[in-house]
Amino acid sequence: MNNVCLCIGNYAKNPFYLKFSDISLYSIEELCYYFMERVHLLDDSVVSEELVSWIRLECGLTELADELDVYVRKHVSVAAFVSTIFERTGMYDSSTIKQVDRILKEQSSLTIIEKYRKRAEYLYQQGRFRQALAIYRELVEYIPSRDNSGRALLYYNMASIYAMDFAYRQAADLYYEAYLLHPDRQTRHAYILANRKALTDYAYGAFKRDNPDWEEDFQIVEQLCAQVDQKWLDSRERKLVTELEELKVNGQVELYRQRSQALMKQLKKDYKRQTMS
Repeated sequence: MNNVCLCIGNYAKNPFYLKFSDISLYSIEELCYYFMERVHLLDDSVVSEELVSWIRLECGLTELADELDVYVRKHVSVAAFVSTIFERTGMYDSSTIKQVDRILKEQSSLTIIEKYRKRAEYLYQQGRFRQALAIYRELVEYIPSRDNSGRALLYYNMASIYAMDFAYRQAADLYYEAYLLHPDRQTRHAYILANRKALTDYAYGAFKRDNPDWEEDFQIVEQLCAQVDQKWLDSRERKLVTELEELKVNGQVELYRQRSQALMKQLKKDYKRQTMS
């Protein structure tokens, strides 16, 4: 996280690592900022001995840690735990603390499905698609069969993740499941596009003939594909690939190797971030 003004306690030598968010915290202020920014994702896992120990040993806030230690032993709510940290640090005014307390108390009444759906949506928005996919797969088993819109959204998001991994056949199947449950035009376009990528030209032609009522939708998808192709031609990534090709052709082997390795390092870092459990 970006550094913030240190107002209370020590700057930690050893950060508190939050695996779910892939974030390292170095001060009590950063912890407060994390809580505030992700208040809708906080649950009882926040109330932990590990966090209290970090506050005690790394931040040097013994009195606060003593108070929170009691909370952990008594299994108090996340609302009381977080509110106490906010109050002792003085980071936020009383009205803000009351608002956070209210939000956390309301969230405590959410079902497990609703809580995990929020987590999956957060991971999806952060680009950590494989982690989101793992949660979506579990959620499908628990969402009631009568909740068509909820199941359709899960299938749609799962399909989008497969499409990002170029697994277009799986994506098409899931888009179709979503479309059957909630037949809107956006899902139909996604289903057509996934089939366009997954099928041979002959098979795609047959697919179009099997769905004559979708002629306008097929045209829209072709327009979208043309726009994407142009966007790629104008993209920074395409320029980078072209530059690498030119370096190789011109015999600038060492520079080609350096830039290729730098690119591979970044791609591996991105992949690790997406797949970490």
